Amino acid sequence: MKLKRHISIAALFGFILLSSFTKIVPDSRLIDYLGAEKVAIIQKNSPDLIAYYNFYLDNAYILATVPADKLASNNFTSLDLPLVNGKVDSKKLNILMLDIQRKYDSSVYYKINGSSQIIIFLSEKEFMVKYNAYRKQIGLTK
Repeated sequence: MKLKRHISIAALFGFILLSSFTKIVPDSRLIDYLGAEKVAIIQKNSPDLIAYYNFYLDNAYILATVPADKLASNNFTSLDLPLVNGKVDSKKLNILMLDIQRKYDSSVYYKINGSSQIIIFLSEKEFMVKYNAYRKQIGLTK
Protein backbone atom coordinates (compact mmCIF):
# COMPACT_ATOMS: atom_id res chain seq x y z
CA MET A 1 0.00 0.00 0.00
CA LYS A 2 2.80 2.41 0.93
CA LEU A 3 4.67 1.52 -2.24
CA LYS A 4 1.66 2.41 -4.44
CA ARG A 5 1.28 5.71 -2.60
CA HIS A 6 4.97 6.54 -3.08
CA ILE A 7 4.78 5.65 -6.77
CA SER A 8 1.67 7.83 -7.21
CA ILE A 9 3.32 10.76 -5.43
CA ALA A 10 6.49 10.32 -7.51
CA ALA A 11 4.45 10.20 -10.72
CA LEU A 12 2.52 13.33 -9.76
CA PHE A 13 5.73 15.14 -8.83
CA GLY A 14 7.31 14.06 -12.14
CA PHE A 15 4.30 15.34 -14.10
CA ILE A 16 4.36 18.71 -12.31
CA LEU A 17 8.10 19.02 -12.81
CA LEU A 18 7.88 18.08 -16.50
CA SER A 19 5.01 20.48 -17.21
CA SER A 20 6.85 23.34 -15.53
CA PHE A 21 9.65 22.87 -18.09
CA THR A 22 7.31 22.89 -21.08
CA LYS A 23 7.92 26.21 -22.77
CA ILE A 24 6.55 27.63 -25.98
CA VAL A 25 9.48 28.51 -28.20
CA PRO A 26 9.02 31.89 -29.90
CA ASP A 27 9.35 32.08 -33.66
CA SER A 28 12.56 33.89 -34.66
CA ARG A 29 10.48 36.36 -36.69
CA LEU A 30 8.75 37.45 -33.47
CA ILE A 31 12.16 38.10 -31.90
CA ASP A 32 13.15 40.08 -35.01
CA TYR A 33 10.02 42.22 -34.59
CA LEU A 34 9.89 42.75 -30.81
CA GLY A 35 13.46 42.08 -29.73
CA ALA A 36 14.75 39.30 -27.48
CA GLU A 37 14.20 41.22 -24.23
CA LYS A 38 10.50 41.92 -24.85
CA VAL A 39 9.90 38.37 -26.06
CA ALA A 40 11.54 36.99 -22.89
CA ILE A 41 9.23 39.13 -20.74
CA ILE A 42 6.16 37.99 -22.68
CA GLN A 43 7.30 34.39 -22.51
CA LYS A 44 7.60 34.63 -18.74
CA ASN A 45 4.38 36.55 -18.08
CA SER A 46 2.07 35.49 -20.89
CA PRO A 47 3.26 32.41 -22.81
CA ASP A 48 -0.16 32.12 -24.50
CA LEU A 49 0.67 35.35 -26.33
CA ILE A 50 3.79 33.70 -27.77
CA ALA A 51 1.61 30.85 -29.02
CA TYR A 52 -0.77 33.40 -30.58
CA TYR A 53 2.01 35.24 -32.42
CA ASN A 54 3.63 31.99 -33.57
CA PHE A 55 0.31 30.92 -35.07
CA TYR A 56 -0.36 34.39 -36.50
CA LEU A 57 2.97 34.50 -38.36
CA ASP A 58 2.07 31.46 -40.47
CA ASN A 59 -1.73 31.50 -40.55
CA ALA A 60 -3.02 35.07 -40.84
CA TYR A 61 -2.68 35.05 -44.62
CA ILE A 62 -3.07 32.96 -47.75
CA LEU A 63 -0.81 33.09 -50.80
CA ALA A 64 -2.48 32.58 -54.17
CA THR A 65 -1.16 32.54 -57.72
CA VAL A 66 -3.21 34.66 -60.10
CA PRO A 67 -3.08 34.74 -63.92
CA ALA A 68 -1.22 37.83 -65.20
CA ASP A 69 -4.29 39.28 -66.97
CA LYS A 70 -6.38 39.16 -63.79
CA LEU A 71 -3.51 40.55 -61.77
CA ALA A 72 -3.16 43.50 -64.14
CA SER A 73 -6.89 44.21 -64.20
CA ASN A 74 -7.18 44.68 -60.43
CA ASN A 75 -6.10 47.69 -58.43
CA PHE A 76 -4.33 45.79 -55.68
CA THR A 77 -1.86 47.69 -53.55
CA SER A 78 1.63 46.24 -54.05
CA LEU A 79 4.00 44.82 -51.46
CA ASP A 80 7.68 43.93 -51.68
CA LEU A 81 8.10 40.52 -50.06
CA PRO A 82 11.03 38.07 -49.97
CA LEU A 83 10.94 35.87 -53.09
CA VAL A 84 12.55 32.62 -54.17
CA ASN A 85 12.10 31.73 -57.86
CA GLY A 86 9.24 34.23 -58.19
CA LYS A 87 7.32 32.83 -55.20
CA VAL A 88 7.05 34.27 -51.71
CA ASP A 89 9.57 32.78 -49.30
CA SER A 90 7.18 32.13 -46.41
CA LYS A 91 10.05 31.16 -44.08
CA LYS A 92 11.51 34.66 -44.41
CA LEU A 93 8.18 36.49 -44.61
CA ASN A 94 7.57 38.44 -41.41
CA ILE A 95 4.06 39.86 -41.64
CA LEU A 96 4.55 41.70 -38.36
CA MET A 97 7.03 43.98 -40.15
CA LEU A 98 4.58 44.91 -42.91
CA ASP A 99 2.66 48.16 -42.98
CA ILE A 100 -0.77 46.64 -43.58
CA GLN A 101 -4.21 47.21 -42.19
CA ARG A 102 -6.33 44.14 -41.60
CA LYS A 103 -10.09 44.50 -41.40
CA TYR A 104 -12.47 42.91 -38.96
CA ASP A 105 -15.06 41.58 -41.42
CA SER A 106 -13.26 41.26 -44.74
CA SER A 107 -10.00 39.96 -46.13
CA VAL A 108 -7.44 42.38 -47.57
CA TYR A 109 -5.62 41.65 -50.87
CA TYR A 110 -2.15 42.78 -51.96
CA LYS A 111 -0.21 42.16 -55.17
CA ILE A 112 3.34 40.95 -54.62
CA ASN A 113 5.93 42.80 -56.68
CA GLY A 114 7.99 40.55 -58.96
CA SER A 115 5.56 37.65 -58.63
CA SER A 116 2.30 36.33 -60.01
CA GLN A 117 1.10 35.85 -56.44
CA ILE A 118 -1.17 37.83 -54.22
CA ILE A 119 -1.27 37.72 -50.45
CA ILE A 120 -4.67 37.65 -48.82
CA PHE A 121 -4.76 38.74 -45.19
CA LEU A 122 -7.62 37.04 -43.43
CA SER A 123 -10.16 39.21 -41.68
CA GLU A 124 -9.62 39.46 -37.95
CA LYS A 125 -12.86 37.57 -37.45
CA GLU A 126 -11.87 34.69 -39.76
CA PHE A 127 -8.39 34.51 -38.23
CA MET A 128 -9.77 34.25 -34.69
CA VAL A 129 -12.07 31.39 -35.72
CA LYS A 130 -9.03 29.61 -37.17
CA TYR A 131 -6.89 30.39 -34.09
CA ASN A 132 -9.55 29.22 -31.64
CA ALA A 133 -9.90 25.95 -33.57
CA TYR A 134 -6.13 25.52 -33.33
CA ARG A 135 -6.18 26.21 -29.58
CA LYS A 136 -8.90 23.59 -29.16
CA GLN A 137 -6.94 21.11 -31.29
CA ILE A 138 -3.80 21.41 -29.13
CA GLY A 139 -5.77 21.35 -25.87
CA LEU A 140 -5.48 24.98 -24.75
CA THR A 141 -9.28 25.30 -24.58
CA LYS A 142 -12.21 22.95 -24.50
